[in-house]
Amino acid sequence: MHAYGTQPLDQLGIYLQSQPMKKCILLLIAVLLLSCEARLDDDARAFFKTRIVDANGNPLQNADVQVTTFRTREFVRTNQAIPKFTEPDEDFILGQGVTDTNGEVAFTMLFDTTFRYYVTITSQNGDKTVVSAGIESFNDNLTLEIPLITIKDIADVQLDFINTSGTTDVFNVQVNYFALNCNEFFENNAFTIDEDCAFQNEIATQLNRAAGDGAFEFKAYYPSVINLTYTNESGTEFMEEFTINNPTERYEINY
Repeated sequence: MHAYGTQPLDQLGIYLQSQPMKKCILLLIAVLLLSCEARLDDDARAFFKTRIVDANGNPLQNADVQVTTFRTREFVRTNQAIPKFTEPDEDFILGQGVTDTNGEVAFTMLFDTTFRYYVTITSQNGDKTVVSAGIESFNDNLTLEIPLITIKDIADVQLDFINTSGTTDVFNVQVNYFALNCNEFFENNAFTIDEDCAFQNEIATQLNRAAGDGAFEFKAYYPSVINLTYTNESGTEFMEEFTINNPTERYEINY
C-alpha cells in the first residue's frame, strides 16, 4: 500500500476524477486569478500639487487635503448627505497632506486607474470642500496640479423681478447657480460645475402669473456666477448674468 501523499500519479488521477466538484472549484479559482487586474499599480506613483485660498483670496493654512477615489459622503457645512457611488472595496485613499502658511500642499500618492478623483479639503473648523478631476488631468509624468483652489463661502441671494412695463405676458424663468450640494470639476485647466448637479442647481418656474411671484431667495456659493434666462409668451428670450461676490446680494430684473 502507498501513503496518501505518495500514491502514484495514475491513482491520483483516478482520485480526482472521482471528485468532479473539486475539479470545477480548482478551475474556477484559476480563472478568477487570471482575470483579476489590480487598479493600483505597485510600480507607479503620482504627484499632487495645489494652492488653496479662501473667498477673500487669503491662503488657507493647516487644511487637511485628501485625494481619494470616492466622494465624501457628507458636507459638514450644509449638513447634506452626498450620494456615494462606489462599493467599499473600491475605495482608496491615494494620498494626504496639510497646507502650509501660503496655502500650498504637495504630496506623492498612489496611482489608480479610475476615471475620477476627488480632492477633499477640510479646514480647521471642519468645513469640507470637494473638487473632482478626471484622469485626463494628469500630465505625462503622472502629476495632477490644480494651480489654485478657492474655498467658496455661502451667500444669501435675492432676485426680484419687477414689472415696469405693465406687460401681462407670462415668462418661463430658469436660474442656474452654484448650489450648496454641488462640487466643482477641474478639467482642461478650468473649473465647471460637476455634471452630477445638472438638475440640482437651478430654479425653473413661471413669472407674472400672480402678484409677488417674482421674488426668489436662495443660498449659493460665492464667488460664483448666476445665469438667468427668461422667455415671454411670444418666444423672445432674455439672458442676464450676475456675479456673487458678497455674503448678501440682491439683484433687480426689470421687465
